[in-house]
Amino acid sequence: MFLITLFFTSVVSAVKLFNEERIETNQRVKLQRIILKVLGMPGEKGASDLDVVQTFETRVKRVEVKGKDIYLGYEKDGKTISGYAFPVGGPGFWGPIFGMVAVDPKASKILGIAFCGHSETPGLGARMTEDWFTKQFVGLPLYPVEEDKKIFYLRTAGPNKGPNELDAITGATGTSKGIEAFLNEELDRFLKELWGSLRKG
Repeated sequence: MFLITLFFTSVVSAVKLFNEERIETNQRVKLQRIILKVLGMPGEKGASDLDVVQTFETRVKRVEVKGKDIYLGYEKDGKTISGYAFPVGGPGFWGPIFGMVAVDPKASKILGIAFCGHSETPGLGARMTEDWFTKQFVGLPLYPVEEDKKIFYLRTAGPNKGPNELDAITGATGTSKGIEAFLNEELDRFLKELWGSLRKG
């Protein structure tokens, strides 16, 4: 009886260990894929996991600046910085929202953004992950149009918006306000606290 119990316990432990390693690997590749996407590098859904890992290892370097992970993206030459990616997050309507944003080497505009974790309502707030919403951030200048104003605002969809006014998610006012608040805060912190350290480094 002891040997049988020992055998099955060992099998269960081995399966658990194998699955944990596999889950951890999948999560790591998922994160790498997101980082490559916001930096505008190859790594979209069609790319294999191996391609993603190889591209990430040759063209991205992680550094820590004031307790925050920053991912330095490099051109194919491996020397010229093509952008900086960093995690962002804050409260949404139903819970926390997590994402990744990338800015150009001069920290003058957004290269890309992706929201990869949330508990917002499907068909409403969850539409933040759709291309129409995230693509409107690409090229957004990283400075307020007026002094002491936000970098961007999410407004009701329609014409006659200013250069830093983007379309909010229809029917998801709480989610839109949350994204506007925390993303402006994260971008402001990057520019004021982290960007200087990166330039010196």
